[in-house]
Formats: sequence, structure tokens, C-alpha cells
Amino acid sequence: MSRAALICLCLILLGCAASDSVDYRNFAIDTYSPTSNEIQLAEARARNYWSRYGPRFGPEPKYLAVETSKVFPYGGLYPKLLNSETTASFFAQRKGNYANLQLKGIMIYDTKTGHFVNDQGYVSVDTPDPGGVARFGDYTARYIGTGRSLFF
Repeated sequence: MSRAALICLCLILLGCAASDSVDYRNFAIDTYSPTSNEIQLAEARARNYWSRYGPRFGPEPKYLAVETSKVFPYGGLYPKLLNSETTASFFAQRKGNYANLQLKGIMIYDTKTGHFVNDQGYVSVDTPDPGGVARFGDYTARYIGTGRSLFF
């Protein structure tokens, strides 16, 4: 009985440790320029999210990856999809056409300054699990999706 309890405890502890790991694959496949309205709305959502849930996460990483908008497929995208580290969901569909492609615009919010690091966004096909830490371009950030709640 105690052996089974020890195994369960180890599995629980390992599961908790894995949730704080960083996915170092680059989820950004390209950059884009969001509109000023998209930037304002996403920044307000990120600020609200951080004020509500920031103490649960601590100071690191200091960046949040926030979904700003949906991005429509555009020309010259296919080679970027091929060279990406994180477009498995697109190629797993076996259809390989743009009709099923779900592109998300992601911006990086600096929790120290309360603003986005710049006006550039990143295009992403796959995203990490909400709350997960991953790389977007040059930034390692906690992915919060649209920032509407802690549990998406």
C-alpha cells in the first residue's frame, strides 16, 4: 500500500514540476503589424490579467504573450510553415490547405512597464497551453491567450 502511495506522490510532484517548464521552440512563424485598436484592446486585457493573476506566477518570466487578433493567411506563408518548429497541428490535418489554417496574432507584454515591448506582433499557428511559458521570437513569455481568465 505504501509503495503505491509513494508512486502516486512522485507522479503528482513530477506533474507539478513539468507545468513550470519552458518550451524553447519558437512559436512565432512570422511578424505582423497589428492595428492601433488591436494593440490598445490587447494591452488593456493583459494589464487586467496581470493585476488579477500576477501574484500567482511571480516575477519570472517578466513577459506575457497575449493574443491580439486572428490573422488571415497570406502569400509566402507556406515556406515559413515548413521551417517552423511548432506547426505540427497544421500538417497533422493532412489537408495542407489554407482553409483550415488558424493564425493568431501574438504580442509581448512587459509586466514591469505595463506596456507591450513594441508595436510588432508575431504570427503563430500553434500556441502553448494557457499559462505555459514558451518562446515567441526573441522573448520567453507566459502565454495567456486573450487574457480573459486564468483558466481558458
